[in-house]
Amino acid sequence: MANVQSILDQKGSAVFSISPEEALSHALLQLTEHKIGALLVLNEQGDIKGILSERDIIRHFSKKLEHLNTAQIKVREVMTTGVTYVKPHQSLEDCLQLMTAGRFRHLPVVDDDKVVGMVSIGDVVKAALEERDFQIGELEHYITNAY
Repeated sequence: MANVQSILDQKGSAVFSISPEEALSHALLQLTEHKIGALLVLNEQGDIKGILSERDIIRHFSKKLEHLNTAQIKVREVMTTGVTYVKPHQSLEDCLQLMTAGRFRHLPVVDDDKVVGMVSIGDVVKAALEERDFQIGELEHYITNAY
């Protein structure tokens, strides 16, 4: 059965992060440059302080339309705190349940209090579909060879 580690093994464990004191303009550049939907917000010690997603940015600007200068806004003002994370051994179903219940699309992966990766809803759905296709293939093979 596939788990979070199997996703990281396939996609890699690169984590794009930013400091809470960085300007939002820098975060926007990183999101665009890396073609990603969220940045993990880490302090200098590598501890998770929050997560900054495209959705957080849109919510911020929808409330404060008069203040659109992204060079003056700090990441800490826009990020989501209280980040939910998963461990490498957790199942795809665990991820899907957490993401659905929390209505978010990115989960940091933490092992021994260290960030070791990040998975998105797309990563999890892709892995779940691959696992389903494999199981269907195995069942078809069993049925056709059993009779």
